[in-house]
Amino acid sequence: MFVLQLNPMTANAEALTPLMRAETEQELRDFLASESVEPYIDKGGSHPWRKTFRFGGPLEWYNCPNDNMEVWVGVQAIVDIGSREDWARRAELEYDETVARIPSI
Repeated sequence: MFVLQLNPMTANAEALTPLMRAETEQELRDFLASESVEPYIDKGGSHPWRKTFRFGGPLEWYNCPNDNMEVWVGVQAIVDIGSREDWARRAELEYDETVARIPSI
């Protein structure tokens, strides 16, 4: 499973937020391409906003973690979180390690 995470246009702008998921990285790359537009300034509201995603789209109020899309897509924005089985194995391992550290009576 792959997750797309971007920076919200809020006071907490550097906190990457998970937004979309897909079975493949390519699906997320294609989605990003379909939502990306030439940068524009949205002058609505009390502050002008520089936006790079389609007006009214699900990514409109988010920014790329980096200006170089080829870098951020492969490094930070699209993350492989593994499968359900991967998560279950890690949980079992964590449980076993926790139990092994605690003395039995």
